[in-house]
Amino acid sequence: MVQGSVAPSLGTPVPGAPSLADEQREVATARIMRAAGSVLAARGLAATVDEVAEAAGVSRRTIFRHFATRDALFVAVIRAGIRRYAEQLPVPSPGDDLRGWLADALAVTHRLNARNGRVYWDLVGLQVADLSPDLALVAAECRDSRNRFAASVTELLWRARAGSGEAPRWLVDAVAVQLSGFTTQSLAGDLGRSPEEVARVSAQVINAALHAALAGG
Repeated sequence: MVQGSVAPSLGTPVPGAPSLADEQREVATARIMRAAGSVLAARGLAATVDEVAEAAGVSRRTIFRHFATRDALFVAVIRAGIRRYAEQLPVPSPGDDLRGWLADALAVTHRLNARNGRVYWDLVGLQVADLSPDLALVAAECRDSRNRFAASVTELLWRARAGSGEAPRWLVDAVAVQLSGFTTQSLAGDLGRSPEEVARVSAQVINAALHAALAGG
């Protein structure tokens, strides 16, 4: 040991390190949210705290120590799902082959759509009056996120193909449909296609629509 140095005590916490209680809280919260995500995918907004507790292997009391209400838990899970799209979607670089980028972006999108499951249908299908204020707010956030994503993808493709002016509204709508969970469900749920197969179909439809729009269709 260098003379004058002081060896840290084994019982001395490292400055800035989370406490054991904080680490345990984070682990429990993550476990509850994973379980809630699975239950929401299978049961939608009909899911109960008891079902989440059973899936997580914890008690109701434990869940309510981490989340004030059932809806607060569901909102946290849904918002985490929205963030996953932003985190996992590839970002094109200048000079990228946008056909390849579009195929990759669609594959990620349809995998995440499939993972979200039934809760997606409840959020887009139920009227605001049928939702609590918290769930109505997060449903609006989901719609806004989907609309902005469809508009940004359309704009990116339109500019890359030298489209003039703004892309036609119908093209934005066509892209939105191909990015949506409705397309995932129609082809994966009803016809047994994998998310990757759905993505390939969606890419072909978007490219055909783009070609028609550029030709003045």
